[in-house]
Amino acid sequence: MTVEKQREVIRLWNQLRKLEGPAAEELRIQILDCFSEKDFSEQNTVKRAA
Repeated sequence: MTVEKQREVIRLWNQLRKLEGPAAEELRIQILDCFSEKDFSEQNTVKRAA
């Protein structure tokens, strides 16, 4: 992910943090799940390469 994309994700995340309610909470959960799956697959790739 490029630095520009990372900044955009952070900007959107910060805007989302200001929202209340179950829909906002569900979006936050989905975003965190998406990033945790990405991190997990990257860690597996690094382990396999070693």
